[in-house]
Formats: sequence, C-alpha cells, structure tokens
Amino acid sequence: MTTPLAALLVEDSAGDAELILRSLRKAGFAVDAERVESAAQLAAALARRDWDIVLSDFSLPGFNAGAALALLRARGLDLPFIVVSANLGEETAVALMKAGAHDYVMKADLARLAPAVTREIKEATQRRAHRAAAEALRASEERWNFALEGAGYGVWDWDIGSGRVLYSACWTAMHGYGADEVEPSMAGRERLIHPDDLEGVRAALARHLGGAVQRYRNEHRARCKDGSWKWVLDNGMIVSRDAAGQPQRMICTHVDLSERKRAEDALRELNEQLESRVDERTRELRQAMEQIIESEKLASLGALVAGVSHELNTPIGNMVLAASALADQLREIGGAVDGARLTRSGLAQALAECRDASAIIVRNGNRASDLIDSFKRVSVDQTSQRRRRFDLRATVQDCLNALGAVTRRAKATVELDIPEGIEMDSFPGALEQILNNIIMNSVTHGFDGKSAGRIVLRARLSEGVVELDYTDDGHGIAQPLQHKVFEPFYTTKLGQGGSGLGLSIVHNLVQAIFKGRLRLESAPGQGVALHFTLPAVTPQS
Repeated sequence: MTTPLAALLVEDSAGDAELILRSLRKAGFAVDAERVESAAQLAAALARRDWDIVLSDFSLPGFNAGAALALLRARGLDLPFIVVSANLGEETAVALMKAGAHDYVMKADLARLAPAVTREIKEATQRRAHRAAAEALRASEERWNFALEGAGYGVWDWDIGSGRVLYSACWTAMHGYGADEVEPSMAGRERLIHPDDLEGVRAALARHLGGAVQRYRNEHRARCKDGSWKWVLDNGMIVSRDAAGQPQRMICTHVDLSERKRAEDALRELNEQLESRVDERTRELRQAMEQIIESEKLASLGALVAGVSHELNTPIGNMVLAASALADQLREIGGAVDGARLTRSGLAQALAECRDASAIIVRNGNRASDLIDSFKRVSVDQTSQRRRRFDLRATVQDCLNALGAVTRRAKATVELDIPEGIEMDSFPGALEQILNNIIMNSVTHGFDGKSAGRIVLRARLSEGVVELDYTDDGHGIAQPLQHKVFEPFYTTKLGQGGSGLGLSIVHNLVQAIFKGRLRLESAPGQGVALHFTLPAVTPQS
C-alpha cells in the first residue's frame, strides 16, 4: 500500500529534487509534489493548497531554509519542516532546529528521509489533534464558565496535588473581593470558612475524595471582605485522576444561599409566631370548653335538683297530710278521755287510724330518704370526680332515680337489664354525667313530639371489659348527620335551649376518662343505639 503525501520542495536543483522524490516513492509514498525556488513562489504555493510537509534545501540563490521557516511561522502554519542539504554543519543544524525545523537529512544519506517524514507527519497529526482537543476544551470551558457566571454561580478549581485553588470572577465578586485578594490555596480557602462549619466541610470533602459519595455537596458560611458571613452551597466533583486512580483535580460551583436562608428564617419565624398563636388560641379554647363543661355539669345538677325536688314533694306532702291526720286523731282521743266519753271500740278505731297514719309517714319518709341518698351520691360523684370502686347497677339506678321526674314528664319508661355484681374501679361521676346527657338527649330530641318513649340499658362484663348498651325508640338520626352528633356545638335545637355539647362531652369522657370506645347505630324512625366499651378498671393516666 502507498501513502499519499503532498510535499512542497524548496529546492533550486531539479536533479536533487528528483532524487528526493524517488527516495520517498521507493519507501511507499504516493508523492504529489511541487518545487519552488523563492520566497514569492513559496508564499504562492502555501496560499494555493494544503501541504503535508515542507522539504527545504539549506541555501538557495537569494533564499534559504531560515527564511522559509520564518515565512511558515508568519502564516501560523505548523507543517513538518525538514532540511535536506548536501553540506550542513552541526552548529547550523542546531540553529535551524532552534528556529523551528523538525529534522535535517543529508542528501548523501537519503535513506533516512522516509523514516523522518513518517515520524514528523505522525507527530504533526498528533499536534493538530492535541490543538483541536485543547481548542474544543477551551471553547467548552468558555461556554461552561459563561453559563455558570451568567447564572450567578461562582467556580473554584482545585489542583489537589499542589493545593492550588483558582477562583472565578463571580466567586470573588460574590464575597466582595478583588481578583487578586483571595489566597489561591486550599489553606487560604479554609481560612474563609466559618470555624463552626470547617469540620463539616472537611468531612464532606473527605467522603467524596474517598469514594463514599459520587458528588461533593455542602452548605456552610463563608467570610466576605467586609467581615460578614454569607451562607453558600458548594457542589462539585473530581474531574481528573492519575494513572493510579488518585484524584488530581476537582471543580466546584459556589452558590449564594443568602436569599434562601433569609426566606427560611422568615418562614421559621412565621411558623413560630403561628405556633404561638395556635397554642394561645388552643389554651383559650380549652379554657372556654372547660368553663362550658363546668356549666353543663352545673346545669345537669340543676336539672337533678329540680327533679329530686319534684320527687320529694309527693312523699313529703303525704307525710305532712298523715302527720296532720294523726295529730287530729290524738286530739280527739284526748278530748274523749277528758270528757269520759272514750269507749273501748272508739279507742280501738282511733288506734287503728293512728297506726295507718304512722305507716304512711314511715313509708314516705323512707322514700324521701332513698331519693336524698341517691341525689347525694350522684351530686358528690359529679362534683368531686373522684375515683372509687362501685357497683354498676346501683350507680345507674341512682342516676335513674334522680332523673325520674324528667323521664316521667316525657312519659318514657326505663328498663334496666344490668345484673348485680358488676364492679368497676373508675369514676362514677363521669359515668353518671354520661347517662344524664344521653337520657336528656333522648328526651329532648328522640322523644320530641312523641306521646311516649322507651329506654333500655343493658350491660355485661367480659374479660375485664364492660359492654354497656343504651337504646331508645325515638326518632333516630339520619346517616349524613351521624358523624356530626359528637362534634362540639352541633345541635338541631339551636336557639331552643340546646348547647350542642351533650354528646360531645359523652364522647370526650369515654375516651379521655375511661380510655374506652363509643359506637353509634341509628336510622330514621328506628331510634338510637349507643354501644360503650369501658375497661372495668380504668387505666392510670
């Protein structure tokens, strides 16, 4: 195979030129050659086409190899230049090499010419490739630097071996420094990092250099020329390694985070203010709720007082009536004795009437005493909220006794299906408040407009858990409203005396006091069923 070769010969001897070409063709070159003898001819040939190599005699009439080299350099051409001469001293050859000649060959030894041409063309090709790569890299870096600088990103370039660090103009301007006012070393860079952040920066760099993370990324404070500190983000990576794989160069971008940090601080301050306001409003709402709940308790006790007062009217009235009759009978007996009119049969009749009156007084007195005891237990439990052991049936019965007037006025019957012996270690006052609220809810809402109503209370104990079921046959609750009934202040009796807190308080007591669960089942026209699941022994808070 032949190798194409465009050769420009600076030679005044046609014979010598032919010998040179013959030597090249013999070595396998397909030579396309042109011979010139003057500077003008050389300039014209260079302007006319591209050449692979220039082969020049040392000395021509009015022209020489040095002048030919100068012409190539003036045009910025990097062509292999080999001096081919018959007589060339060593000092002259060295001078030509220093001037830019790549080699020299004696005409008496043309066997060396082809290898020299091959070598120089290869090296010229490598030089052109290197220049092209360098130019591409320079252009790429210019575009890269332009993009980064245009985006406001500073750049620092670290030669890891020497420790030298170069900074872009945007980097130095970002911190208020001039071009030569930042020490171009890693030690100088570290002196600009806040002391509290320096260890973190070093650790992040070490992780990246050690291969633990693919990229280096770190936020820290950097000192500005005016002595202030600016939050920045470093983001970079190793861009070159040596033959052993050790990092040689690292390039990082440098972003000003001041605006972001100010926004974060403002947001944090706003969140703190909002949290403070929410806490304040929550405390106010909690206090208001506690006051409302206390008011509800007092209203509940007021209803109990009114009910018990009504209940006590009947036995006390019976007792007063019987006592009056007994007093009248005793006066009649006394008068009969004084007037000697007392007969045996009259005395017997009078004693019988006295016994009946006494029985009425005792019976109604016991009834009044039982009502007062029930009221005392309920009121003490609800006001003190103390924990104690109690029998579930007895506590429920006390509450029903206190609400007897309310249920009778609503013509509601109450059925109690709770066996004796179910003991709870809990808060009876809270339980009585629950019962009071749900019974009043049935009377106020469930039985409103009905001629009568029916309430059933059932309970059972299973594995330390009391299942208490409350049902009524009232109007019931539509499905879309069932999730609202336990919400505070929700009521269908707005402006008619309803506070909307009854079932909300029930729900809160079940969860907060008893640590239990409450489930509602209802449908329009089918009444309400409330299922309470309460631990027999309330867990300690």
